[in-house]
Amino acid sequence: MTRVKISCVILAVMVGISAFFAVLINRKCNDFIDRTDDIWELYVSGDHEGACDKAKEFEEKWEDFRKYSSMMVDSEKLTEIDRISARVIYLAEGDSEELHAELMELRHMVEALKKGEMPAVSSVL
Repeated sequence: MTRVKISCVILAVMVGISAFFAVLINRKCNDFIDRTDDIWELYVSGDHEGACDKAKEFEEKWEDFRKYSSMMVDSEKLTEIDRISARVIYLAEGDSEELHAELMELRHMVEALKKGEMPAVSSVL
């Protein structure tokens, strides 16, 4: 009987940690999506320096997020977002026309990360 109780406690802790990280990843991804919108709005309004600063801020926040999310999320997804977020800074600095495409790709990848990490009945069963 003791083993059953210990197993139930371990299972409850694992489910709790999983739920906590799912909520945390969801909130952070929403924040990153909003940041991509902010970068584009600043760039379109002509504030290229502000867009560059926001892109640098995005990358700093992403690096902080990556440190603790890498234990719960597939590293390939995170690496691809790393690559694109690094490009966004240089595109914003260089007044490139590709910035919008890269921001949209970054946004879609963050949305895919968010959707992929949210537990669903179909993914649990």
